Amino acid sequence: MKKNVTIPILLKNPKILLIGGGNIALQKASVLHHNNIDFAIISETVNKKITKKTKDITLKTFKLKDIKDHYIIIDATGVPSVAKKLLKYKKKHSILLNIVDVPEYCDFYFMALTKNKPLQIAVSSNGASPTAAQFFRDECEKLIPKDISKYLRKKHKQREAGIIKIKQTKKELEKRKRSLL
Repeated sequence: MKKNVTIPILLKNPKILLIGGGNIALQKASVLHHNNIDFAIISETVNKKITKKTKDITLKTFKLKDIKDHYIIIDATGVPSVAKKLLKYKKKHSILLNIVDVPEYCDFYFMALTKNKPLQIAVSSNGASPTAAQFFRDECEKLIPKDISKYLRKKHKQREAGIIKIKQTKKELEKRKRSLL
């Protein structure tokens, strides 16, 4: 039996293709845009709000050749024939595929990410309930001090200088946590 494992990964310069232009595609486009991730869209029509998320939009019927050099594909069409084509294509090509709202066919899920950069917390329900993941993401976000970015910049400079004091950092963070309560 195949075992599913969830791990957070960093993707450098991902080539993402979002197929679809409706409300579901808008949700995914919003997540990508919010996290400063470049992506292209192919769809016969698009929700006007999507045009604020990316300028890389091709208005046409999706064909497999449109995948080109994209290696992350998000099918937000809700059209079973598109999903079937992509699953068949995936058998011979190295792509990561997300068929929205069909978790059993997904190679990855969208996690609910906190908005605090550079500190981010990712919450996943493994596709079971994005709403639950978003709820707990929001609860986690309340625990993060407002000035965490400034603190992390200081810690980054220390790390670059070779100064890594784990015990001291833990004490500082405990103090910050207590000040939130």
